Amino acid sequence: MVTLEELAIQLFDAGAVRLGDIEAKVGRRTPVYFDLRVIVSHPGIMVAVSEHLQRLASEIDHELLCGVPYAALPLATVMSINTGTPMIMKRKETKLYATKKMIEGVFHKYQQCLVVEDVVTSGGSLLETVTTLRDEGLRITNAVVVLDREQGGVSVLKANGVHVLPLFTLTNLANILRDAGRIDDETVDIITEHIKVSQFGTKDNFE
Repeated sequence: MVTLEELAIQLFDAGAVRLGDIEAKVGRRTPVYFDLRVIVSHPGIMVAVSEHLQRLASEIDHELLCGVPYAALPLATVMSINTGTPMIMKRKETKLYATKKMIEGVFHKYQQCLVVEDVVTSGGSLLETVTTLRDEGLRITNAVVVLDREQGGVSVLKANGVHVLPLFTLTNLANILRDAGRIDDETVDIITEHIKVSQFGTKDNFE
């Protein structure tokens, strides 16, 4: 298995970490954007990310896996295949015909489901998936994620009964990339300042 440091560099070189004045959700600006969708074109990186998430998942009691749509779906799929853990899928919208289900796959009430996510910022997307799964009678107490942007989302999720285990924090990722010569000290300082001034709380709007 590649180390987390090697994985961070691979993600950067593959374009999963983008720098600049980038528009994020609902018009917010960010100096660093994490786009894991690109790794579907890099099977080796996708396997490496999934293996590291499996390492975190091995410490958590769970019977099912569910990836937050859409970026985390391939990761949850690889984890399911590698470990033999059944997977379920949350739809983005209710199916309008036949079963009209929000959750695809086989599951039973009160089963423990581990949620897989790519990035946590405000925590809104992950919390939406957790709420849907809980509405179906599943137990959700943990999530494994690739990146915690350290902007308050993990605290929001904790307040809603979900403990988040990340592979990277944004600070940790920036320091690895600086030490590897991929970014400079000035960029690290910009990212650090962005974390300080871009915090979400439990009362924020998670659109």
